Amino acid sequence: MAGENLHEEHRVRMKARVERDGLESLAEHEALEYLLFMSIPRQDTNVLAHRLIEHFGDFCKVMEAEPEELEQVPGIGPKSAHLISTVMAFSRYYTLKKRVTRQALSTAEAAINYVKPLFRGLQNEQLYLILLDDACRPMQDLRIAEGVPNRVTVDTRKLLRAVARTNSTCGILAHNHPTGMAVPSEADRLTTYRIMELTGQLGFTVIDHIIIAGEDACSMLNRGSLPEYRPGGGILQAASR
Repeated sequence: MAGENLHEEHRVRMKARVERDGLESLAEHEALEYLLFMSIPRQDTNVLAHRLIEHFGDFCKVMEAEPEELEQVPGIGPKSAHLISTVMAFSRYYTLKKRVTRQALSTAEAAINYVKPLFRGLQNEQLYLILLDDACRPMQDLRIAEGVPNRVTVDTRKLLRAVARTNSTCGILAHNHPTGMAVPSEADRLTTYRIMELTGQLGFTVIDHIIIAGEDACSMLNRGSLPEYRPGGGILQAASR
């Protein structure tokens, strides 16, 4: 009983501190401890918070972990793992909803700012095709592939069906490098060309391919790495401005 009272008093003090000084006043382990109050109402969560930091390395890596990875930490059950992953999902949802969705993506900077929230906190590689109207304004964020880091497989049937259903005639590819740098690989160029070749059958043009790696990003067009597609030809020299 005395132990429970101590825990309760500690929680009351921490909640008062957050109300007074904000979450930013907490250390990384304290922020996790505070979050775990919601899933573990009658237990000291300080030890669990330290255990999570030790296991993953820092607060951000804990928040970005998959539920099954979180459950590998002793004391973290499905409820706590789901809570942590849901917070990150809501953060990504919030940043997506804050985007200016009708702004033309006619520059690399605008395209990068638009696609970055799609990959917030993701540990697996995902590939999107942003379908644009004739004024380069986004119509749909189409996820066409996902997989383990450094490897995705494109569902070509899904891709062609989705493009055919819209009135879009151009778009921007975007994918993330969860464990690497924002630098296009030869595999990225080949995948880009393959998608250009597939969608070109429908009169669709891929105008750029954005690569995101954490806070870093690059435009294959600006870098001079975007393949130039010509019907009936092979992969050509990268296009550049």
